[in-house]
Amino acid sequence: MTSSETVKFIVAMIIMMNPLGSLSIFLDLTTKSTFIAQRKMAITTGITILIIMLSAIWTGKDLLNLLGITIPSFRVAGGLILLLMGLSMLQSKESPVSHTAEDDAAARERHSVAIVPMALPVIIGPGAISTLIIAAGDYPQLVSKIWISLLCLLLTLGMGFMLYFAVPIARLVGVSIIKVITRIMGMIIMAIAVGMLANGLMGLFPALS
Repeated sequence: MTSSETVKFIVAMIIMMNPLGSLSIFLDLTTKSTFIAQRKMAITTGITILIIMLSAIWTGKDLLNLLGITIPSFRVAGGLILLLMGLSMLQSKESPVSHTAEDDAAARERHSVAIVPMALPVIIGPGAISTLIIAAGDYPQLVSKIWISLLCLLLTLGMGFMLYFAVPIARLVGVSIIKVITRIMGMIIMAIAVGMLANGLMGLFPALS
């Protein structure tokens, strides 16, 4: 991956992980937990996020091949998912493809929300998984996959840090700023989605290129 492609990948993943939005959901789901329990959940969520991302990078393409799904068709599907996510973020709504009211209701009945719904699908949803599988397909070399894995490790550390210090960060940032940043991220993710859709369609229909 070139430096520009690396930056594009990191930006796309950060937007799809939606740190501030995920932070808000995490606080809501752990509102009745003790301070220590909340931080333990943050650590568990971080570990789960990393496992999911590494699984998508190293086994995602093989799974697609097994199912007979091509990268261009998966790119189109991923682009549509990102487009829906970006539209929801632009309207300051929770994306229906990453988080639902049923997730909240079920989560409050369980002792821990760290894995489901927090890690999956709130932070690592269909859009993030699609991006990881496509990136691994575009750069199948061992060195490239290791590099992408290291980038995911850095992203996980950043997300884990935010969740670990969720309360002070939320107080510092404020709800209004979170909403503004979420809308800006929505615009960016929609632009990325259009590019992904265009590349996917050109892959499916070479005449378009």
